[in-house]
Amino acid sequence: MKKILYSSIMMLLLFSSCENYLDVNEKQTNRPDFDALTPSQMLSGALTNYTSYQVTTLSTYGNRLAYVWGLNSGFTSTDPAYTYKYDSSSYTACFESAYLIGDNFQDILDKKASFPTYTLHFGVAKVMKVMCMDYVTALYGDAPYTEAFNNDIIAPKYEDDKKIIPGLFKELDEARAFFAAPGAAPMGAEDCVFAGDKAKWLKFVNTIELKLLLRLSKTTDATLVALRTARFTKLNANQDFVTQDVTVNPGYNNGTLNSRNPIFRVNGQNESFSAATSANAANAAGDYAGRLVNGTINDANITSGLVDPRRARMFTLIGGTVVGNVQGIFPLTAISKYASFYHGRTGASVDIANKNGGERNAFLMQAAESYFLQAEAMQRGYLTGTAKTAFEDGVKASFNFYSTGFGTIVIATPLDPVAYLAAIDAKNGLGWTGSTDKISAIITQKYLALSQWHGIELYLDHLRTGYPVLPLPFGVTETKRPNRLIYPSSEYSSNSTNTPVVSNGDLFSVNTKTPYYLQ
Repeated sequence: MKKILYSSIMMLLLFSSCENYLDVNEKQTNRPDFDALTPSQMLSGALTNYTSYQVTTLSTYGNRLAYVWGLNSGFTSTDPAYTYKYDSSSYTACFESAYLIGDNFQDILDKKASFPTYTLHFGVAKVMKVMCMDYVTALYGDAPYTEAFNNDIIAPKYEDDKKIIPGLFKELDEARAFFAAPGAAPMGAEDCVFAGDKAKWLKFVNTIELKLLLRLSKTTDATLVALRTARFTKLNANQDFVTQDVTVNPGYNNGTLNSRNPIFRVNGQNESFSAATSANAANAAGDYAGRLVNGTINDANITSGLVDPRRARMFTLIGGTVVGNVQGIFPLTAISKYASFYHGRTGASVDIANKNGGERNAFLMQAAESYFLQAEAMQRGYLTGTAKTAFEDGVKASFNFYSTGFGTIVIATPLDPVAYLAAIDAKNGLGWTGSTDKISAIITQKYLALSQWHGIELYLDHLRTGYPVLPLPFGVTETKRPNRLIYPSSEYSSNSTNTPVVSNGDLFSVNTKTPYYLQ
């Protein structure tokens, strides 16, 4: 793994794909001006590439593993997310792109000596690098860390993920220190998330820390338990978390395929707008998600019987209902596809619909996610506060998200969260009063809020909490979902001495190769 060249202020590169693992040196001859680039010239592209990674690469894998998505009619698949047969070619971008983009942010941090006043930019780079490494450790366990972004080290060592985690919290503190430093150079449009608003970035850092701490809710490792306790003590004294949807938009447009909103680019229309993308054609509602929003799940875990008002904005309806695919079965009849609210292609004409989809904001975090994180932490006794209130705020934020228009789209009839909360209150697994296990209700409502948009969190929540209780794909021989991924073949070929050997069987047993948060 070598450091990766990045950082161009040209629009083409600002919207470059993050799915290619570029094994080239940072200062190669085609960028002789690299040393002269300022952090402000590098930030927007790095943020854009990270966003694409989260909302496409990670979400695709998570939506499949969390049973949000299945196959559309007429399609077959040997995808390991449906067969549970993994190898070193399975979902390699989850690892490779994390390091590519993490290095984008490290490149910014490496400018500290040359541009010492860009402390706000360094704060952003720190927290975003942490997010990259969080997903690496959550999906792979042990990984390169302290040597990973050193241009002089070709084959970085792998480190115990339990030792990486404290380093991530240390980096979050370093991000806070950067934001607090006096005499900072202003940060403006290059910050395509908060437009230079330091206070909002600090709320985001707190919320990311909250998420990382809840990754530790299941761990029995004494060191990590002590870390969790100490960090929550500090976080509890400053409960200042995200309260609005966190959007990203560096100037998305339909000029080129790569300049479009990443969800529309991957899940909407092809480059010429002549047909749906392959992902749009092949992916469809999963049977579990479909039954959940249809209100047809009534078992020991969820008492429903209630149609979710959000369902028509999540999936297309067939005969007035969401028809989902049973994973592992190749459907022969019509299956509900993405609703236009998701990929954004909606409007009064084809041209307007394409424009709305291409230019729409991407979402780094929904306010609903922040509230459900708070609700879980309060329910577990990690944070002070009323878990029920945070839970209800999460539902309200999700309904607001689905009631907010974009482009030329105005939502004439907003969804009513008050009526929904009253209707679910007595229902086990969905509402607060009726749920015997409040964590089940919190995670299930979080599942409904983040489905499609942030699918990887649904999968990681399921592994950590067991909720929602998801069926397995038809025909798989394993008895549970995989607890990790196998390192990509690129690591076994270029860093074979250090890369741990992981087999398919290691994905389904708890051993030393299992990610920290499941041990």
